[in-house]
Amino acid sequence: MSHRFLGATLAALIAAVLLSAGVRVETRDQWISGDGYDWWTDCYEVPDDISFLPTYLPGEAPTYVDLGRNIVLEDGRRWRAVQATRDKDLGATRAVTGTWYGGMGSEEWPPRSVNVKAQLNAFRVVSYEIDGHRHDVPSSCVIVYATNEETIGFYNAWVRFTDPGPHTLKITGRQMFDYPFIFPFSQTGATDPLGLDGRRIFVREEVGDTLDGDFVHSYELRVGRRPGR
Repeated sequence: MSHRFLGATLAALIAAVLLSAGVRVETRDQWISGDGYDWWTDCYEVPDDISFLPTYLPGEAPTYVDLGRNIVLEDGRRWRAVQATRDKDLGATRAVTGTWYGGMGSEEWPPRSVNVKAQLNAFRVVSYEIDGHRHDVPSSCVIVYATNEETIGFYNAWVRFTDPGPHTLKITGRQMFDYPFIFPFSQTGATDPLGLDGRRIFVREEVGDTLDGDFVHSYELRVGRRPGR
């Protein structure tokens, strides 16, 4: 079972929350310009016109990587080991100029369930590498919004392309430490298929192309010019 929205839906949801909260967006130059792209540098304000790149391959279930084993913690209970994601080459991906794009490091949960802030402190988005140029993401660049309907958290890291054509992007994340959480099956009207009452624990990389502790999502972006711009 997935708890997460696909990219366009999550971006629309975040935009709606920003508007309802009266949050300022892109009121001044808050980015640095590279060769054919802009990199967002303000951790505390969110740009307008945002979109999320896909984080799942075609046909892949939009959920975490089940490692197929349990861990017994100090509480004596079994917790199912999962990875937040894994190394992925998402290949050719369409984008347009003028839109700010983000990737891994976004979460949506029912209210009063998973502590999104703690989850994203345990899992860090480390860097964006854009056309071979690395930009580090500070660990403080986490934004969380809570409403009566959902809690949304994401890394406030974005790239906007100014030149159409081919671009490359690598987003790197890392599980900094294990993080146990309760998957809110009861709030979604389902039962835990493993019989663990939703007990899960994020662990460091065990499945990946290269077991280096990093999760890398790679894109070959095909950037077109937005109509009317």
